[in-house]
Amino acid sequence: MTVDNARQFIELLEHDTSLQTQFTIASPNNTEAIVDFASSKGYMFTKDDLVAALKSLPDSRIAQELRQRVR
Repeated sequence: MTVDNARQFIELLEHDTSLQTQFTIASPNNTEAIVDFASSKGYMFTKDDLVAALKSLPDSRIAQELRQRVR
């Protein structure tokens, strides 16, 4: 479980329209739900890893959306 895994998941989510659709349907609206969704796709990381990854990534539509859901 690392920040790198969280970063990789976010980057994949930014570029993979199929994963974006699945994410929209699942509609994870909090940190735990996002971590659970990522876990179901094979990306293992903690809530703290997700928060750290979001702080280190440049602004993008997906990053901004995730930041709002993590609050």
